[in-house]
Amino acid sequence: MIGPISYGYKKGKNMDAVLQGKDGRDYRIRPIAPGDVDSLIRGYDSLSDQAKWFRMLHAQPHLSREMAERFCKVDHDDEFCLVIEGQGALEGDLLGGARIGGIGPGKAGEFSVSLRPEARGLGLARQALIGVINVAKDQGCSLIWGSVARRNDGMRALAERLGFTLRIDPDDRTLLLAELPLT
Repeated sequence: MIGPISYGYKKGKNMDAVLQGKDGRDYRIRPIAPGDVDSLIRGYDSLSDQAKWFRMLHAQPHLSREMAERFCKVDHDDEFCLVIEGQGALEGDLLGGARIGGIGPGKAGEFSVSLRPEARGLGLARQALIGVINVAKDQGCSLIWGSVARRNDGMRALAERLGFTLRIDPDDRTLLLAELPLT
C-alpha cells in the first residue's frame, strides 16, 4: 500500500474512515452518495475559474444538476469515489475528494482530485488520492493515470510526491500525463 489508508473495497461495505488534517482536526472520508448532489454543486461553485478548469480540463462555469447526479451515482463495478466532509461553517458540505474510474484486473484506472479552497494545504487531497490508489490496487489495476494541466503546480507536486511519473501529453501539449504503475 502507498499509505495508511486502505478501504478493502467490497460492494456495499461501509468504508467510512477518519483522516487527520495538518490542522490537527479529524475529517470524515467516505464513498460519495446520491444524497451529495447539492453539496457537490456548492463545492464546485466555490472553486475559482482556474480551479474549475484544472478539474474539468475545459471551461465548465457551473456543474449542472444532471452532471452532479452522475458524479454522485457511482457504478462500483467500474469506479470509486471518496469524499471528505467539512466541519464548522462547512459542516454538511463536501470539502472535496478523489475518484478513480476504469478499475478492474489489469486495467489502467483514471484518477481525478478536487478540493475546495478552504481545505487546501491540509493534506486531505493527498490522503483521498492514496485511498483511491489503494482501491485500484485492491481491484487489480496495473496502472493509474490522470491528465494534469501543466500550470497546475499543486497537482503536479502531489503526483510527484506520490511517485507518479509526469510526461507531456502527445495529444495536447498543455497537459501532462501522470502515471503510477501498481504492479
